[in-house]
Amino acid sequence: MNGRAETASGQAASKKWNQVAGAWLGVGTAPGALLLGAGLAQRHGGQAPLLTILLSLAGMFTLLWFQGSLGLRSPLGDGQSFTHLMPLYFGAGMQRILGGLIAIGMIGWFGFNVGLGGAAFSALLKLPAAVGPLLLGLPILALSVSGMRSWNLLAAVTTIAVMILVLLITTRLPAPLSPVMLSTGDPAHLVTDVAAFIGYISVFSVRAPDFSAGLATRRDLLISVLLLCLPVMVIVVAGVHLQMGTGSTDLVGILAGSGSLALANLLLTLAVIAPTFTTLYSGAPALKAAVGIPETPGMILISAIGLVLAVARFDLWLLAWLRLLAAVLPPLIVPLAVESHRRRQGHPRRLIPVWVWMPGSMLSLGLMLVDHPLAPLSGLLLAGLGVLLWYQRLGRLQGNYET
Repeated sequence: MNGRAETASGQAASKKWNQVAGAWLGVGTAPGALLLGAGLAQRHGGQAPLLTILLSLAGMFTLLWFQGSLGLRSPLGDGQSFTHLMPLYFGAGMQRILGGLIAIGMIGWFGFNVGLGGAAFSALLKLPAAVGPLLLGLPILALSVSGMRSWNLLAAVTTIAVMILVLLITTRLPAPLSPVMLSTGDPAHLVTDVAAFIGYISVFSVRAPDFSAGLATRRDLLISVLLLCLPVMVIVVAGVHLQMGTGSTDLVGILAGSGSLALANLLLTLAVIAPTFTTLYSGAPALKAAVGIPETPGMILISAIGLVLAVARFDLWLLAWLRLLAAVLPPLIVPLAVESHRRRQGHPRRLIPVWVWMPGSMLSLGLMLVDHPLAPLSGLLLAGLGVLLWYQRLGRLQGNYET
């Protein structure tokens, strides 16, 4: 997979879904979804509501679909990666802000993936805690710097590892009840639950054009999005089973202390490799857009900071991290989706100003810090209002000009 290959027209070379499947499947089968499910079960005191799972699936699909559509070849989209799209939709200042936010997000996900996989590797081989993340993260950095871009085979291996891990969890850790219940559960948790899922894919969703650039049809995008969303839901349900069967969300500790399940830590180590590659693939261009660092030094910087987080077991802070991501990034997708749609309809191109989406992100972040359950929804609604005011203002200016 080479998302940066472009034709003379400036668009990425035409691709089919199977050429980009590795990136989407790699994120979709990331074992972090096990912890997402375990946290969901812990919030509800056991089973996860089916309604929560369905609404979360719909929310994830919507964000990934609209943002991924930007990468489709013309006339369906702009046919470029997000790095090349940013100057088409944002001014220079906005590009730096957005690049910085995405780079921070990718550093956090590098720290999460390598922290989880490295802890599992250390537990498997009885190594000091700091050694596992280094043994895992440094080779990934070396391969990324050397130019590795084709992950389909790697994603297939990690997918198999995750599926075996899910099978072990559901068969060796019996839960007293089905992990999914038909009742709605506590309504107060519903928005919080959906926000956690949105946060889980928020960074990837913003950078989705990196992994959809050049796709020829909406069918290709549909398959790609489903390759991410459906495995996430399967693994989340296994995470609910994990928490119900053990009463714990410490995945590495459970596997290390479960006798015949100890080897599952090897599967967990393998499972984080593909999603870790995506953090460097997307994080380095974002860092370059933010502060001008070339991509290779950017990969090294992301890995260095991420390894510090990994050694500190950043993976144990997953739910707090997801809430932060769900607050800050999704409001940006609202004006992007609307402006892209208008361009497809033949309207003039407009650069999205910072005031259209930033207030929504700040409101959502502020409400999140005081633990308000409607924080993510409030941010999205305010971003929608900002888009409405922006286009009304543009309409008035155009009317005055024509008069």
